[in-house]
Amino acid sequence: MKTQNLKNLEEYLQVVEQKSAPKEQILFLSVVLQAFLDASKPSSNQEPPEEALAREQAQAWFFASIGVTAEDFHTVCDLAGVDAEYVRSFAVKVFKTKEINYVRKRINSVLSNKD
Repeated sequence: MKTQNLKNLEEYLQVVEQKSAPKEQILFLSVVLQAFLDASKPSSNQEPPEEALAREQAQAWFFASIGVTAEDFHTVCDLAGVDAEYVRSFAVKVFKTKEINYVRKRINSVLSNKD
């Protein structure tokens, strides 16, 4: 499988939206994007414990620096054709800014696109 080396979020979203890469790359790119949605989902007092756990696990997946979780993150990023350190730094930046709602909506619109 020959993956494209993608440089930023808009490229990631375009590849998924336009299906302009090998199917395997789109699959792994979708995994990264869905994990971002899971990690950035706002918490609620009414949410079931499973949702809080899923958010915590997704956040750990992005930010673990050692162990199996970190290896999995790097493997998935490699298969998605994205730089793991860029993805990690992008996640930190977005989680700390007011852009999070825009980014979540943009990712949701791409992942929800049904053909």
